[in-house]
Amino acid sequence: MSLTKINASAATLSKNRTEGAINTLSGMCATCVDGCIGMCEIGKSAYRGHEVIYPQPFGIITAACEKIYPVDLSHFTILGGVVGAWGIETDSDRAIFSNVNLERTVCKNNPIKVKMPIIIPGLGSTAIAKNNWEGLAIGAALSGIPLTIGENVCGMDPDAEFVKGKVKHSPDLEWRVKLYKKWQRDGYGAIIVQANVEDTTLGVHEYAIS
Repeated sequence: MSLTKINASAATLSKNRTEGAINTLSGMCATCVDGCIGMCEIGKSAYRGHEVIYPQPFGIITAACEKIYPVDLSHFTILGGVVGAWGIETDSDRAIFSNVNLERTVCKNNPIKVKMPIIIPGLGSTAIAKNNWEGLAIGAALSGIPLTIGENVCGMDPDAEFVKGKVKHSPDLEWRVKLYKKWQRDGYGAIIVQANVEDTTLGVHEYAIS
């Protein structure tokens, strides 16, 4: 989009922390900091989601658009037709967003059921990934979506045990896998382990499967 707005709006009572330094593609602060109280729309959506669905303060306002003219193609949303899809019955009491079914099956040979066609990408050996893993793993498992363990978790695990160059025990990786599986429901979603060259050499995939 050529006219991307910042990830903040008076309509949602949100603002960027680094208002003078914004990532133009996402509208996020140029430095998104771990532990931020979540003033932007992304952060506010994470812990007060219902407040960014509708303009705020809800119930006492009439909302207006913030578009900047002249009109640009980035202002238009082109909705393509859906061919061969069957929706819910044409009943205004039934055709509501909470009744939408986004369940899908991914992978051809070994199908994985997902509640929504979403995947959380690799969160590896960094402190921010580890410190936020519990919430992400439980949330993803309950939501029925796949979650990816990123690179080099075993290599950076100070309590990992290696025998002849292969990982035999990694409390960090074990905790991440088991936490997701503990909260997984009805076979939806999956825990995925990414691997780089070092992980492949250390036999991380074989250990994770075990």
